[in-house]
Amino acid sequence: MLCFVGCEIRKTIVSLVSQEYSAEGDAANLAPQFIAPDDARPRIDIAVRQVADGFPQITDIQFQPDSDEIALVCTKGGDLFAADIDAGESRKLLSLPVVTESEQGLLGAAFHPDFESNGLIYLNYTIRESDVDYSIVSEMRIDDPDNLLESGAGGERVLMKLEQPFQNHNAGQLAFGPDGMLYIGWGDGGWADDPHGNGQKGDTLLGSMLRIDVRPDGDRAYTIPTDNPFLNRPEFQPETYAYGLRNPWRYSFDPDGRLVVADVGQDSYEEISIVRAGENYGWNIREAMHCFEPESGCRTDGLTDPVYEYGRNEGQSITGGYVYTGDEVPTLSDKYIFADFISGRIWAIDLPADGRTAITTAYALGKWPLLIATFGQNDSGEIFIGDFQRGAIFQIVEP
Repeated sequence: MLCFVGCEIRKTIVSLVSQEYSAEGDAANLAPQFIAPDDARPRIDIAVRQVADGFPQITDIQFQPDSDEIALVCTKGGDLFAADIDAGESRKLLSLPVVTESEQGLLGAAFHPDFESNGLIYLNYTIRESDVDYSIVSEMRIDDPDNLLESGAGGERVLMKLEQPFQNHNAGQLAFGPDGMLYIGWGDGGWADDPHGNGQKGDTLLGSMLRIDVRPDGDRAYTIPTDNPFLNRPEFQPETYAYGLRNPWRYSFDPDGRLVVADVGQDSYEEISIVRAGENYGWNIREAMHCFEPESGCRTDGLTDPVYEYGRNEGQSITGGYVYTGDEVPTLSDKYIFADFISGRIWAIDLPADGRTAITTAYALGKWPLLIATFGQNDSGEIFIGDFQRGAIFQIVEP
């Protein structure tokens, strides 16, 4: 009973202290600033061009396979839009009955790799039933995959329903890998300090990157791949691909097929990791490359450090992005682009060839008056920014 009461009090506190964020700087002046420590870094000049709007509190942008202009756009309030970025047109596909406290809502979408033939999409959103919060991962079917803006979406099939102990750290990303499997990144369940120890627990799905085959398997709504790394480890959930994560807010696969994850930190550091099967990324023993619990002398054996980190003097909440493979900004070629949601800073790094070596050089792309909640990447490799405050989409272009 005492634990139950304590958890309810913490839930209430999380809800009450949830911030209404506002972009730093002059929102009417879309020009970058280069302030410390970015003024001492190598610099890549970019501009951002608005290409669409009308998406209040945007949370995700996912382009249709083989398309440069058609995308799904998610909003925190539960609305899913189909958008033609080139034409500046959009249409609401559906509205989900989500709960939106703190970091909850409609948080992620993904197209099935065979979307053109099967019309399947996948959504990640939060609901409340009998005062209990759940994350839902579901499959829906688009009536006409060749004409997303004129189609309907329906036939929901729930793949996963996961109880969330708190309203923060619900993560929300979905992404299909080059292996055709669906990767689902869950946060540690929320509050602060990982009070339930979920980051280091194998018997929970929280604090982990999961890997599933979306095809049903008997009574189960999905199939567990036979090569998942913890399949025959009874102390782990068989869906687990990797663990030790705090709140993986946006991840993507680079051109080499590597899973690049941006994990939101707590007190001091934000981090980027190249996540591999079977590895432990340290939370809450470590925060990025540093001891967290205990503050010093923590164990490091069996833990994998990130390839890049930054501190609170630069931002407070990392937003992961993509490796740039487009033509608009040649100086960005093959660099991984990411940002900070709070500070509006954008950076690029060269990911290490071995996937492990720490990166010491980041390129500054400027501090912008944007709340960068998500990035999107079209088939040509161009990168787009979702601004949570304006509800607008911007493309990164040459200045």
